[in-house]
Amino acid sequence: MHQESAAEKYIKEFYEIVDEGIKSGNLEYDEGIKNAERIFEFSQTNSGKGRLVYSSFSDEDLCKILTRKARELGHVPAQRELYWLYRIYIKRRFGNWPKALITAGLSKKAGKCGDTYEKVKMDKELEKELLSNLRKKAEELGRPPHMHEMGEIAESFKYKFDTWAELLDAAGIDNQWKNWQPVYKLDDLTEEEQKLLQCIREKAIELGRPPMRTEIRNEIREKLKKRCGTWRNILFQIGLEPIQKIKPFNATYLDGRRNKLIKHNELLEGSVFKLVNPNAETVRQLKALKTKATRINRPLVKSEIPKEVYNNLIGQCVNYRNILYQINLEPLEKSKEKEIEKELRKLRK
Repeated sequence: MHQESAAEKYIKEFYEIVDEGIKSGNLEYDEGIKNAERIFEFSQTNSGKGRLVYSSFSDEDLCKILTRKARELGHVPAQRELYWLYRIYIKRRFGNWPKALITAGLSKKAGKCGDTYEKVKMDKELEKELLSNLRKKAEELGRPPHMHEMGEIAESFKYKFDTWAELLDAAGIDNQWKNWQPVYKLDDLTEEEQKLLQCIREKAIELGRPPMRTEIRNEIREKLKKRCGTWRNILFQIGLEPIQKIKPFNATYLDGRRNKLIKHNELLEGSVFKLVNPNAETVRQLKALKTKATRINRPLVKSEIPKEVYNNLIGQCVNYRNILYQINLEPLEKSKEKEIEKELRKLRK
């Protein structure tokens, strides 16, 4: 026979309290009622029975409480329209009421004068349509659209998402876009086009990396774009890959208030790229790192790279991730990296 655990007992008691409160029509805490002190214990989410019951609710469970209430009321629920213990749990989990409503797929316009449940459903359908349009545009372009190319959609979502990157993610557009429009070699380039490509190659050698679009004169880019189609395919003609942002559009804000021109060095700090024509010492150092990584069967953490080697490579690669990118590796997860660093510190003592 199953013996009821303490958690199960408290959860059962919690629901009995909630049901009784809702039936009585009193959704607020009332210290004058019987067992008020015992009921209050469920609001203490950091200890005792309150913590046990609160932790039993998943994010999805709490969102369902909100959406069920919205269906029942016919509009987005205001805080006062939900039982007080539910309110505490929901705000503790999501930070505040508007954030909770958004997470549940509802509007922030709550209460009887707020958005109706029907309007919320219509808005969700419109959102689906707009996200679909965004995906179609990406497929048409062969890359993620820039915000200025989809201004109307950006405007529609500026109260729901913070950055263009978040909106692209919601639309299911990620870095796999590179596979949508494969690069291809052009065998019939004119003499002028070859000279223009040589200009880009020389710039890459000068920089020690693939140039950014803005580092190449507009007339060169435009002429080559007519033949090659994309910047990526232009670089492909000379054996290069474009600089890749680790988190594209993360600094492009939908409300426009915080957008700014990002300096090249700031952009490179958040990007990966292959070095162009590295010197012999750099090649030797990278080869040594690759050999060591193969031997220990994982990427090296920062402290495992000799200081003089790290300083030389960081000067060219700009960031640690990009050092590893040169040898086709990626950093470990943060938790694993910290664990290894901790073990290494012990060994050094």
